[in-house]
Amino acid sequence: MSPAEIKATLTRLGVRPNKRLGQHFLIDRAALQAIVEAADLKRGDVVLEVGPGLGVLTGALLDHGARVTAIEQDRTFVAYLEKIYPDLTVSHGDAATIHWHDIVGVKPWKFVSNLPYSITSLALRKALWAPRPADRVVVLVQREVAERAVARSGKTSLLSLMVALASRSARIIRRVPAGAFYPPPKVESAVLEIVPMPWSDREKRWGIDPEKVMEVAKRGFAHPRKQLASNLASPLHVLAQRAAPVQGKEAVVSVLVSLGLDPKTRAEDLSPDEWAKLTIALH
Repeated sequence: MSPAEIKATLTRLGVRPNKRLGQHFLIDRAALQAIVEAADLKRGDVVLEVGPGLGVLTGALLDHGARVTAIEQDRTFVAYLEKIYPDLTVSHGDAATIHWHDIVGVKPWKFVSNLPYSITSLALRKALWAPRPADRVVVLVQREVAERAVARSGKTSLLSLMVALASRSARIIRRVPAGAFYPPPKVESAVLEIVPMPWSDREKRWGIDPEKVMEVAKRGFAHPRKQLASNLASPLHVLAQRAAPVQGKEAVVSVLVSLGLDPKTRAEDLSPDEWAKLTIALH
């Protein structure tokens, strides 16, 4: 849809783009094509889309034979989508609070969306860490967030660790300028592709339940500018095989040294493998 078509449609519906809901409508055909190609759709694929808006991406997914279920918070768009796409299943509600597994069940599914910026991290968590994770994730998100998700800066973030622990691969497909949307946001976007790892492979890959790694990492990133040992000095949850958790800064420093890590290191300096080894050592 062109900006003129979007304006005309919004006028006909009697609404304006809702900033609170992050409504920025995609008008760039190249970006749309990049999303669909990265989704690697086969006829009959089950796809969950969050925030379909006027259905630009939705239509492309349906045209490729996908069985699409969309979660839309704006009631006006729900009615509009149901009218123009009879084959679409629309769930009205907030994607942040809806249980996605109630929608997709246990069958294979893909998560493909032009995401509202405000729920990017939560949406990735729900897609990657669901009881039955998505088989593929392709999302259009704020470029800065996409770069954090793949640790483009070389520094680990809580987001990039969460993605790494649950995925075989994660990469940025293309950057998308603000002008690719109507109305244009104030920042650039990017198409992010993630190939999740099945739950059965995660503990084999990391040597420990990744949820345990995230529990430790959340403590480690609590105060990002502080040294990691200080953040981890408080008692940690203990696994069944240990009678007591590692406690106190000196004990944490000792563990870091035993792993060949600088005692003055910060949370962002550790790789996902080092986070997994540290978690094992601390429990």
